[in-house]
Amino acid sequence: MKKKVALFHPWIKSQGGAEKVVLEIAKSKKFDIDIYTWAYDPENTFPEFKKYNINVLVPKYFRWLARSHLLRGLFFPLSFLKKIPLKNYDKFLISTSGLAEFITFRNYKKGQAYAYVHTPLREADQKIIEWNLQNRYRGKFFSKYLYLAAVKVYRVFEKMAWKNLDVVIFNSELTLSRAKRRNLLSGQKSHVVSPPVDFKRLKGSRAKQKKQFFYVSRLNPPKRQDLLIEAWKGFVKKHPGYELVLVGTPDNKKYLKRLHKLVGDENSIQIKNHLPDKELGKLIGSSMAGIFLGYQEDAGIVPLEILALGKPLLAVDEGGYVDLIKDNKAFYKIKERHDRKEMVSEIESSLGKFVSGYKAPKKVQKIKTKNFIEEINSILN
Repeated sequence: MKKKVALFHPWIKSQGGAEKVVLEIAKSKKFDIDIYTWAYDPENTFPEFKKYNINVLVPKYFRWLARSHLLRGLFFPLSFLKKIPLKNYDKFLISTSGLAEFITFRNYKKGQAYAYVHTPLREADQKIIEWNLQNRYRGKFFSKYLYLAAVKVYRVFEKMAWKNLDVVIFNSELTLSRAKRRNLLSGQKSHVVSPPVDFKRLKGSRAKQKKQFFYVSRLNPPKRQDLLIEAWKGFVKKHPGYELVLVGTPDNKKYLKRLHKLVGDENSIQIKNHLPDKELGKLIGSSMAGIFLGYQEDAGIVPLEILALGKPLLAVDEGGYVDLIKDNKAFYKIKERHDRKEMVSEIESSLGKFVSGYKAPKKVQKIKTKNFIEEINSILN
């Protein structure tokens, strides 16, 4: 008889990497899995979720909170109120990027509490704090000090919640290092298991190559599409004839408006939303290279997919994906700069150097990753 697992993920609301991980775990044939969540948006997440038993723990009108960067913290009191019938399950697995571990204050299965950590809360990491103060909260006096105070309070509850985790699985060495810096590990068993990458998802896409670059990611500030647009305008003046296509799900509508405003009448830049795999494959097939600029990216699936398709990758040299591809000859490193103006200059310079010495890659260098679900099954067993 299969063991039963209660899998909690705070919000299933988009087609992001965390949702992909949850979906892959739900597909496991070794366990009988029920999914629990605070917010479920079937229209904007992967349609495959409809095949599974999803239990929403709060009323629908709370769903909009999951899309707010600041107001997500209002889910915190719900951690103390909502009860999951864990006595009906053999294991309790929490999928978290921060906040979700608070569910253990009311729901703890002694010795059988596992967590797949996409990252300890990014906003409480020192490097991210510094980036937020320079980018999200620049000139916002009240918001800045409210944020810093909230981080201090959050870290107290975070440590308490992590003591309720028996086994912790990190998606990269980078996220493990964040947990160590915050002294969150206190004797728990820990593992590093890279998220699942479907290298066949976009295979077979062939198209005539254009003088074109693409960037596929969620459209939100930490992915820094705004910096790329600024850098691109400088680049394309010196190297006319090139095109840039930004592809992603618009998690942040204000940010999307800002991107369109930044593009203005620059006709060498396009922004596309919700591209199906077939169209995305054609776009990648017709492009010279892919770009990735996520700030302190927790893991990074897209960079791996780009390289697996035989396309050069221009990406920052800090992120969870770097350990897996640091020796790949098609990985063109963009030096991470924590200052906004310096980063724009670095991106523009890297694009210029790339096109000046561009040669189409002759061979695809294989990326070595472990079988995600086999690793998870082994740990849960």
